[in-house]
Amino acid sequence: MEKKIKMRYPRYIKEFKCIGGKCEDSCCIGWDVDIDKITFKQYYKVQDKEMKSMFQKNVHNNDNYCSPDIDYGKVKLKSGKRCPFLDEENYCIIYSKIGEEYLSNVCTSFPRITNKIDGYYEMSLDVACPEAARIILQKEEGIEFKESEETLGKHIISSDIDTKSKEFNNSPIKYFKEIRDLSIKIIKNRKFDLSQRLYMLGNFIEALEEKLEYNYGNVSKFIKEYDINSECDTYEKNELNYILQIDFFKKMVDFLNVFKNVDSLVFKEYTKQIIDGFKFEKGENINIHSKSYIKSFENYNEDFINNNSYIFENYLVNFIYNNMFPFSETESIFDGYIMLLMRYSFIRFYLVGKYLYNEQDSKENIVKFIQIFSKTIEHHKTYLVDALNHIKENEFDNMEFAKILL
Repeated sequence: MEKKIKMRYPRYIKEFKCIGGKCEDSCCIGWDVDIDKITFKQYYKVQDKEMKSMFQKNVHNNDNYCSPDIDYGKVKLKSGKRCPFLDEENYCIIYSKIGEEYLSNVCTSFPRITNKIDGYYEMSLDVACPEAARIILQKEEGIEFKESEETLGKHIISSDIDTKSKEFNNSPIKYFKEIRDLSIKIIKNRKFDLSQRLYMLGNFIEALEEKLEYNYGNVSKFIKEYDINSECDTYEKNELNYILQIDFFKKMVDFLNVFKNVDSLVFKEYTKQIIDGFKFEKGENINIHSKSYIKSFENYNEDFINNNSYIFENYLVNFIYNNMFPFSETESIFDGYIMLLMRYSFIRFYLVGKYLYNEQDSKENIVKFIQIFSKTIEHHKTYLVDALNHIKENEFDNMEFAKILL
């Protein structure tokens, strides 16, 4: 009998089921396929002669593996980075011919994300999966959480933290759960628009960072008594910031080098559209089109972001929950905040550029883009680290720059 474990998860997780070959953006195409050591050894004991021959031909040792539970072996991909174990209809023949127990930890887990925090297994889904994105982002009521005791199958632990450990006595990680819980509460506060919520989150993180530096013993009291409504009146939008955003994200697109370093054909097409929409290919100074850009941002905010704010709220809440926010980048909590804001604003930049190109949008297309963006950006090997280094080198890691991104 399998042992039950304490589990914490968003309620949406019970709705998810892989749609296999019906998926329009298969996780078995475009990514490396890692095989853990136990599954790797299982493959060479398979009785099915056809499958055994396929394993011998297509699965090999990974001499540079990071963990025996993840990437002890690798699958030799076909052209287009397609897994050789996909049939013509994009269904996994390992699953169909010899059973789910022969799927690797990686193949079984994705898009499920598992973190272990103070003995609780925290489960969630990655919006890089199209079906997961539809379930998560389209919940108009928002994301709610639940705790229960359940059995746990094959999984990969992304992070394992005991906040009560002595090693965190002088680390902000000691207060991880309190910080994350209040961050989620701020983002879910629908009395304010998204830009206000993100500004309020930044003020909280900035104030908390100062508190951590000067009065460590009083942090729990500070978080518990923090008034999440106290700073909203100090935020005013400056429409000229949209021009500064465009200039920044144009550089970030160049930095990504989409047409050379990104495999996703869909993301490449989106990038062509924003280049055309913003008229970047003409090489003109962006100030020439400033009035048009400002109007487009304002219209898009009004017609699509404000009217579908729950989509972006759900994206942010889900990210905060499953990426160990605000420690998603480094131990600096402000690094976590500025990169969360960068992701949101980068998504909006692309959506506005596509809107300029297509002159239309829909909530279905917004969900689809966020999924493609997440699969491209979050799973890029170096981009986010390079982006954070660029931000810090240019001293953009502050609330003045955050106001520009909002």
